[in-house]
Amino acid sequence: MKKALQFLALGLWLALQTATAQGQDLHADSVKVSSPYYLKAQFAGDIGLLSVGVGRQAFNSKLETDLSLGYLPKFVGGDDIFTLAVKSTFLPYRSVRIKNVDWKPITLGVQLGYTFGKEYFASERYLSRYPNSYYRFSTALNFYLFAGGQVNLTRVKKVQKFAGYYEFGTMGEYLISYLNNPRYLSPAKIMNLAFGMKYYL
Repeated sequence: MKKALQFLALGLWLALQTATAQGQDLHADSVKVSSPYYLKAQFAGDIGLLSVGVGRQAFNSKLETDLSLGYLPKFVGGDDIFTLAVKSTFLPYRSVRIKNVDWKPITLGVQLGYTFGKEYFASERYLSRYPNSYYRFSTALNFYLFAGGQVNLTRVKKVQKFAGYYEFGTMGEYLISYLNNPRYLSPAKIMNLAFGMKYYL
């Protein structure tokens, strides 16, 4: 556990050093979008196997908030599952210029998702078949925390408005369970990796 936390801390420290020590390469993205809106598609990340959505930038492109619909097929989750999620991503640092792309070394965010289906519930008090306090968390509403990075294809011809991103995250209930039972759970069991792409309109 200590090694995992040390590795994560080292990675964040290196990213911060890269973003600050190379000040001459830090700059605002050169592509000027005509709209603050964007489209996105994502693989994994606690919103199904695949998800699509639309979002909007704010605060000088430091904050991105989007609404997505995710789908987990039956062959993966045992049933066809749909999830609707609102997600906010904070991009605190200016981009690092690397040849034809701009790398945002650190992104942080939260996501609130709702899973549809009769077997999922937001509050157990509406389910008479379960005794009170049988479930400690809602099975329909999920709070998700993540950190990652983003690469804008700023100077790549014909795809200047595209960006790819990656995220490491965990659900709030997983994190609480881990903190309460660190000997029985490892970061690898509660964390997941997501990849996505955005198209800025």
